[in-house]
Amino acid sequence: MDVQFGTHRFHATLGVLLLLAKHGGTLSSSEMAKNLHVHAVYLRKIVSELLRLGLVEAKEGRDGGYKLKLPSTQISLADAYEAARSEKGSQNEMGNGWRSLEQVKTEIDRCTITCLKKYRISDVMIG
Repeated sequence: MDVQFGTHRFHATLGVLLLLAKHGGTLSSSEMAKNLHVHAVYLRKIVSELLRLGLVEAKEGRDGGYKLKLPSTQISLADAYEAARSEKGSQNEMGNGWRSLEQVKTEIDRCTITCLKKYRISDVMIG
């Protein structure tokens, strides 16, 4: 399991999606970083994975930035979890004697994703 539900990366990824949904338009990475209190380089890593997964799109030029590619009603919290998890890459190799623990972690991960699929970005937006 590469990321846990409560990790900073998941929270930051979810924060990007929520911020873009609430704004409804295009935001620059520096604006998002400032609003989310994270470093711009860290934020761009998160956004690059969201771009790769087709959840956000980039607009070039002077008024460029990022916006949601899909409505917030079509993006699940599991999408944010998957983006946070896949950015870090796979780290499933454990030392000798830990194979059964890895199976438990994999099951927990599957259960987490199943639960998060029930909720959309629009469900957790405030105001």
